[in-house]
Amino acid sequence: MRIALVLMAAAVVICSACGEAPTSKSSSSASSAAPGSGKLDPAVAMPSGFPSDFPIYPGARLTQASQLTNNGQSTWGMQWETLDGVDAVQRFYVKRLNSGDWNITYNGSSGGNFSAIFNRRSNQKDAGILAVELEADVTRITLAFGENG
Repeated sequence: MRIALVLMAAAVVICSACGEAPTSKSSSSASSAAPGSGKLDPAVAMPSGFPSDFPIYPGARLTQASQLTNNGQSTWGMQWETLDGVDAVQRFYVKRLNSGDWNITYNGSSGGNFSAIFNRRSNQKDAGILAVELEADVTRITLAFGENG
């Protein structure tokens, strides 16, 4: 049930962009290591109860946020944006989600994008999916995270 909620939140965040005007992918000459030159979306407020110990990429702007609470379990769908390259964001999350109370159970890169599945060491039912991609010269960090209250 926990995985289904996390995946549902991921789908909500990813599909929330469906109603927006299409954006073009960055050109193949752009490097995932190079800083972007795109325009960040407007900031939104952090939802209440979002875990304060979750690592947030420095300087990233929160542009989408949703929360679902059911039977004492909370699930968040979040998206941050930065002009830093995917490689820098990937290095940050590989380091931070493999330290302290966090543990990466899977991570991989493909086509200049990065994704990771992670959980808490202290409660493996607290788990999430993180995806990082460069689109229209903006690096988007998409998170679906579920916490068992």
